[in-house]
Amino acid sequence: MASPPTENQNFIKRLKARNEAALEELMAQYETKVFGLALRMTGNRQDAEEILQDVFLAVFQKIDGFQGDSKLSSWIYRIATNTALMKLRNRSKFCEIPLEEELGPKMTEEGMIAEPVVDWSKLPDEELARKELLHWIDKALTALPPDYRSVFVLRDIEELSAEEASQILEISIAALKSRLHRARLFLRKELADSMMAHFPNFKMVSPK
Repeated sequence: MASPPTENQNFIKRLKARNEAALEELMAQYETKVFGLALRMTGNRQDAEEILQDVFLAVFQKIDGFQGDSKLSSWIYRIATNTALMKLRNRSKFCEIPLEEELGPKMTEEGMIAEPVVDWSKLPDEELARKELLHWIDKALTALPPDYRSVFVLRDIEELSAEEASQILEISIAALKSRLHRARLFLRKELADSMMAHFPNFKMVSPK
């Protein structure tokens, strides 16, 4: 099987030669993306800024080891994701949530949802401020355990393919899909709870 092509072999060579212009070009191209990823992963601007610095320092130090067996962007995303995960796991206040036990609606023997589900048709669009909705989304996202949060951020926010996300996280596609499914269920429940607390018409309905 042929190795995946890199973005620009000459550019990689310039980076490995510590060409100043190439390093500046790399930072200009990925700074916003890496900062955005770090911010979504940590929910904290100061942490995101520290991660940004750590990521580019690691890239500059490890670029000689880049073999081109993946895209340069994927390699940088892997460093950024791992750096963010390390910071999250080092937070003393963080407590791992067993999502396999906590997430997902109860099912009947026939495979149907046994619990009430959210009636999204009652969402009061005219009342719901975008800023408030984004606040609830951010709050729900930061409640996700790191391993699930990273999957959701890479797939649903950064919109990477399942294959690329699984390579970055170094997990199987099956594991990635499972974590993404549970992360989506968790976020949906968190958002529904917030909606129901603020809007009386936002109700749960029995599944059909």
